Amino acid sequence: MTISKRCIQKVVVAMSVVGLLVSASPSSLACGGDWYPEVQIDPRIRGVAAAERTLAKGNYVAAAGSVVRMIPQIETLQIKGDPLLARAARVLSVAIARGGGKLELEREVPAQILGHWLGKTKRDQVENLAWSVATLRHELTLRNGDPGLTTELGEALSMFAGGEDEARTILESLAARDLVASPQGYKALAALRLRQGDEAGQKLAMKRCQSMASGSKVCESSVPRAS
Repeated sequence: MTISKRCIQKVVVAMSVVGLLVSASPSSLACGGDWYPEVQIDPRIRGVAAAERTLAKGNYVAAAGSVVRMIPQIETLQIKGDPLLARAARVLSVAIARGGGKLELEREVPAQILGHWLGKTKRDQVENLAWSVATLRHELTLRNGDPGLTTELGEALSMFAGGEDEARTILESLAARDLVASPQGYKALAALRLRQGDEAGQKLAMKRCQSMASGSKVCESSVPRAS
């Protein structure tokens, strides 16, 4: 039996196509025969967004735990110029302030990476709050006038020994312009007013806190200030 030259050519072409398909990785082929490089998506993008939502819902411990698990070395990283790291650091900074320098992360984060974030000692609490204030202050220099960041800085300063006067100046200025961005900000202002003996002002700030909190218990709890 003889095989025609045309038939042999068809067989060779078919075998060549099969060889190309076998040698190509699935990730490099797309519809239409185009070739695309494999794209790697940073899982921290979704993780940081989820931490922000968790913080917005009032669960600052879980939000902080997410950040420390994803980026355990965040304290030593160069955050400047990296928007994702800046967002993560902001979440952690606000969580620290709302915890008074303490974060009960034993159930959230492996013990070997917790370090001073737990705030077991007064020294650790002060160190945590100092990092929180410095981080928020730096971020505010990049976004000058942002009411949300300004409120968070005032909140952090109100928990930091020696930061009360600056905190009240910041929060009173925002309140006068109706720019306090969170119920926690009004709660911090209420505490600052009470320390100055302004009971009427404290009650007004707590009413604003309660109206912004929409039924949550954020205005009922109190956190001791690190000293």
